[in-house]
Amino acid sequence: MGHQTPAEVEAGLLRPPSGARSDAAHEKALRSAVCLLKIGGMKAATIDAISEQSGVSKVTLYRHWPSRQAIAAEAFGVLMARHLTFPETDSAQADLNDYLDDIGKFYRGPLGSIFVELVGACANDATTAAYFRTFFLDERRRGFADLIQRCVESEYFRDDIDTEQAIDLFFGPLVYRMLVGHASIDDRALHSIIDHAIRGLRKPV
Repeated sequence: MGHQTPAEVEAGLLRPPSGARSDAAHEKALRSAVCLLKIGGMKAATIDAISEQSGVSKVTLYRHWPSRQAIAAEAFGVLMARHLTFPETDSAQADLNDYLDDIGKFYRGPLGSIFVELVGACANDATTAAYFRTFFLDERRRGFADLIQRCVESEYFRDDIDTEQAIDLFFGPLVYRMLVGHASIDDRALHSIIDHAIRGLRKPV
């Protein structure tokens, strides 16, 4: 499995068995993984623990996911969706700042440590990376891309920016600091990073 390309992984392993019983087992296992992640992080979300808590056999778990890291990646996407939503008010600028503030708090909290563990796992395993992108990263990037587009339409940002690169401007420094630990992501640092990114994207007045 580790030698598969990301495309091969996403084409095959991301399709678990289907049907009423399979779907129910998948959801039970996923709920248990979410609970275990919240309680003890990646160390707690083992195959044995998920199986014991959910009542889903280990054989069935491996039919649905190739590894415990894959289960954790999907479960983390569920947690992220619960804790971070994209605001939608009349002000795209205010929504941008509010969401980025929430992101900073999220990364500094217990779930931020799980995020770092998953990113580390992705660096060494294409399968985990595929699950991480599909169930966590892709949806977050789509939502933030919509927010950036709203900033463009409101003429807060320039209309010639590259959305994908703009996303990386905001999140790249935060993730780098979390992984390397060379600097903090406290409120002051977070606002400075946001300010630097916005300066490069602002439409000239």
